[in-house]
Amino acid sequence: MKRILILGTTMLLTGTAFAESVSELHEAELNNIDKNNDGFLSKDEFNAFSDYAFQAMDDDKNGTLGQSEAKPFLDIKQFQSADRNQDNLISRAEYDAQMGSDFEAADQDGNGQLD
Repeated sequence: MKRILILGTTMLLTGTAFAESVSELHEAELNNIDKNNDGFLSKDEFNAFSDYAFQAMDDDKNGTLGQSEAKPFLDIKQFQSADRNQDNLISRAEYDAQMGSDFEAADQDGNGQLD
């Protein structure tokens, strides 16, 4: 499950890098995210996993990710990119905005799913 969590944080890269990460996933790990087992990652499945990943990283359950919480999963450039207001915290809104942008970038054909 830790590898799946790392994938979730990899989503904070560019959408293209995320799409490449999805294609490299082991089938069993993809099935944990692909709830309807159709071989694609829908926006709803992506959002559900994004929610899980944020909650798992938020060790102190305060609704934000500090650098120490994110460090095992994000490098400093990824952290700073997601920290849009530059307060050294990734709020849930910032995280969701980044994840939404990444999904849209990875969904190159605009069909609402990643394959």
